[in-house]
Amino acid sequence: MILREGIGFQLLTPKEQQAYKIMLQAFSLMATSINCAQFFRDIDLVKVINIALGDNPSVIYFDKTKLEIEQSFNGKRILFTGVHSKSQAEKMNFTLDDFSNKIISYVKTRITDEYSLLIKLYEVLQRNIIYDKNEIQAISNGVSQNPTSHNAYGALVNRSAVCDGFSSAFTLLAQKLGFECMLVVGRSDYATTLQDHAWNIIKVGKEYYHLDITWDTRKYNEFDEFSYAYFALTDTEIINDHNWNSATTPVCSSRDFSYYVKNGLYANTTTELSEIVKTHGRKNVNVFRIKLDRNIKLPNNAGDYLVQMVLNEVIKPGERKQASYSWDENSRCFFVKIL
Repeated sequence: MILREGIGFQLLTPKEQQAYKIMLQAFSLMATSINCAQFFRDIDLVKVINIALGDNPSVIYFDKTKLEIEQSFNGKRILFTGVHSKSQAEKMNFTLDDFSNKIISYVKTRITDEYSLLIKLYEVLQRNIIYDKNEIQAISNGVSQNPTSHNAYGALVNRSAVCDGFSSAFTLLAQKLGFECMLVVGRSDYATTLQDHAWNIIKVGKEYYHLDITWDTRKYNEFDEFSYAYFALTDTEIINDHNWNSATTPVCSSRDFSYYVKNGLYANTTTELSEIVKTHGRKNVNVFRIKLDRNIKLPNNAGDYLVQMVLNEVIKPGERKQASYSWDENSRCFFVKIL
């Protein structure tokens, strides 16, 4: 189990960094608790431990959903529950390392540039991990039934996860590929429901980007086609449906790694939108992905309007075709699959 001071550590105060280091020492020993007498009293313990765990996805020996802070005459203690025996934890870490190394070997096959590595990793996770709906329902009722769905082991070995499991798996694999990557804990507005959520921030070169592999995997499961709507977003883009403490994360302001920008699928104007649709049509493809700048005004029935634009380009005289599509006003991403 390799522990490191990651992106999150760099943004903490000196007092918080001290607590972070103590937590890493406890994780390395597979401790069942941490004596908080070692910390400054004004430390936000939940914040620091979430960042320490987010930077270190290989910590899987206890149940992250049941962290407790105990107050007694002797002071505070952080208690870990659902702790595995040392032998079982070591076996799980060995298995996780084996699975992750095999994935890394596959991802790196004939690929050297950073963008292609991350895209292939993103696709591998979408294709191989199932979103654990039963665990989400259990958590909404206050009790986890499958704690491993919240960590990298559940995602990569059991191939079943919820958002923090997806994000932990991505962090682990991205770090093995040589990237700095962290897990972000916040809230999201998915399908009009505000809920706790986790996603990633990754550093590429000198820039940082948001990635939400969970939401894109849910789109993949719906259409059986890869989704990139939440791959390499800026703060301004993702804040439309994600909320977090921005003081705990680096600024994400570049679009350089956006799937849509990289592939010429980002429309800044209605003219560019029309040209992208026409270019797609000439390629005779059955899947269209386009991202629209917020300056582009669309009618209320935006999805139907965009689908019709596409169909007008691909349907030949006398043909009849149907299409399934998705339009998301928050991400401004349009997807259509011609059937």
